[in-house]
Amino acid sequence: MKNSLFKTVLLTLLSSQSVPAQDTPANVNAGQTDLIEKLAARVQYLEDIIAIQQLQSKYTQLLFTQDYAKIVEQCFAKRAEGIAVEFSDSGVYRGIEGVKRLYAAFEATKNIPGFFTMHLTVNPYIVIAKDGLSARSSWMSPGATASSAGARWVWGPYYVDYVREDGEWRIQKTLFVPLFRNRYENSWVQETDHGSVRGALSTEPDAPPTLYKPYDSKQTDIFKDFPELPEPY
Repeated sequence: MKNSLFKTVLLTLLSSQSVPAQDTPANVNAGQTDLIEKLAARVQYLEDIIAIQQLQSKYTQLLFTQDYAKIVEQCFAKRAEGIAVEFSDSGVYRGIEGVKRLYAAFEATKNIPGFFTMHLTVNPYIVIAKDGLSARSSWMSPGATASSAGARWVWGPYYVDYVREDGEWRIQKTLFVPLFRNRYENSWVQETDHGSVRGALSTEPDAPPTLYKPYDSKQTDIFKDFPELPEPY
């Protein structure tokens, strides 16, 4: 996808400094056009990276402030194939209707005394498709959750796919895989009960969890099943 305004401005600047067209070899004009195309593509790439980071930040902020309806409306794609949400042992919620069902169920958490969820998303690794219509990413998420029943550390990677829909970036698929969900008073090595998110949800998933395995200090090669960083595509 080309940044037409940027291309127009560059072309105007270059034209104002060029010699008359009849005195300019064809390969010079072609070279200018090629340069404009490359610079426009680089600007578009940077704009897309920033837009995706802004979208992910919006998602985590709305989750933190419990504005669940806006998560569905402002963050997720509506018509793309493969829309899905999964976190911890939630199971997989598929399609936009599954997303709506999940975050509608989250509304009940507003009535839990002291409840909050904070999932920061840092260390972004984002790969945008060559056609500029989709992207894949990996993030790290240090976080915490709490209610009057107690507090937990919740840290792990996010794997998020995005699509451009109606000219805007939207989440297509998001998978959060905590490495640990230990109680505040225990370390992740000492923890014997990493808890469950299922108890807070009144709606059933469309499929069982695909990846979540609570931290086990006796396990070796603990990341063997985790996805690799996304490759160019």
